[in-house]
Amino acid sequence: MTGLVRAELLKLRSTRTALGLFIVILVITLVPLGILVFALPKDLLEEAGVSGFLATASSLVPLVLLVFGILGMTNEYRHGTITYSYLVTPRRWQVMVVKLTVYAVVGILTMIVAVALVYLVIKLGGAVRGVRIDASGGSTLADYARQIVVAGLTTTFGVGLGALLRAQVITVAATLIWALAVENIIVLIKPAVGRWLPFIVFDQVRAMELPDDGAGMLFEQFTRPQAFALSLAYIAVVSVAAVFISLRRDVT
Repeated sequence: MTGLVRAELLKLRSTRTALGLFIVILVITLVPLGILVFALPKDLLEEAGVSGFLATASSLVPLVLLVFGILGMTNEYRHGTITYSYLVTPRRWQVMVVKLTVYAVVGILTMIVAVALVYLVIKLGGAVRGVRIDASGGSTLADYARQIVVAGLTTTFGVGLGALLRAQVITVAATLIWALAVENIIVLIKPAVGRWLPFIVFDQVRAMELPDDGAGMLFEQFTRPQAFALSLAYIAVVSVAAVFISLRRDVT
């Protein structure tokens, strides 16, 4: 297993996918954040606080990490490197477990870096503009920790989807459409069904504010432990299905 971990880390270091997506994360978080910090009136800066800007700036990071997980797996099939992994380690479930673990760690570390950079930009921007921006804004370390955990969950879910579906472009496009549009439509039409959908479940782990009909939430949310357990179940089901199907597929 140690050799598989080293091989997985080598793949991440030797390809441009990880670096490219990390640059994308920096761009989608820091550029809009910088514009907001230096363009908003000072009273709005003080009112928003660090947590408000952090939630806005980091909202797209899990989706980028989702794509990163999908690419990390589908690239293996696209370039044929998965064949060597399976030849060295015939037990394919071990390859999947290692990949899920490594990508979970990478997703978590990436989110930690993103959160730290966002915090730094906000504090520096406030200092430059002479505004004291509230560091807590009603949020706690647990709130930030949940965002970081969800980043790891979505990254591994992307790995599972990539292993199951294999087709890179189709998987990325279909997953983003499902996450950004289809699930939200289902939530509005059938809230009782929508609360069980994977990305809505991830949002419940993060405790993001979901669509409101003016009289409260559209559905009764799961508790955070329940949502977390359900998230792990989704990842496990997709990954087990991917391993099961791979045993009946030719990967050469």
